[in-house]
Amino acid sequence: MNFEGTITVEHPKDAVWDFVLDIDKFSACMPGLDSIDKIDDTTFDGVISAKVGPMSGKFNFRSTITDSNPKEALTVKIEGNDSVTKSTVVAGVDARMEEPRENCTELVYKAQVDIQGRLAIVGDMILRATTSLILEEFRKRLTKALDDEAAKA
Repeated sequence: MNFEGTITVEHPKDAVWDFVLDIDKFSACMPGLDSIDKIDDTTFDGVISAKVGPMSGKFNFRSTITDSNPKEALTVKIEGNDSVTKSTVVAGVDARMEEPRENCTELVYKAQVDIQGRLAIVGDMILRATTSLILEEFRKRLTKALDDEAAKA
C-alpha cells in the first residue's frame, strides 16, 4: 500500500525539525505508542498497539533513519511484527519539510507499507481508513505540542 500526504503546522521549519527528531517529544504525538527505546541516534525499538477493523494487536517494531538531510528530509525504515495476529509490517517512509511561508511548515510524506498475515486480510479500504484516523490524530497532537512549546519560549 502507498500513502502520501502533507501535514501543515504553523511553526518554523527549524523548530519542527528539532521537535520531530527529539524521540521523546515525537513519540508523545504518536497514537497507540506504548513504548519506545533509543538504541542509537538513528535506531529505535518500540511497541505500538493497533486496531484495524475487528482485529487488534501489539506490534514490536524497529525504526531506523536510513538517510537524513538535516532540516530538509529524512528516510525511515520500519519493521515490525505481532505475535497474536501473526502479522508483519515493513514500511519505508520518505519525509521532507517545506516552508511555504514564514512560520509555516509542511511535512510532506510518502510511505510504502507492506503488511503480511491476518491484518492483511482485513483489506486495503479498512487499513487506509485506520491510517487516515491515526495521521489526523498525530497532526492534532503535533500541533498542540508545538503550540505548547512555543508558548513556553
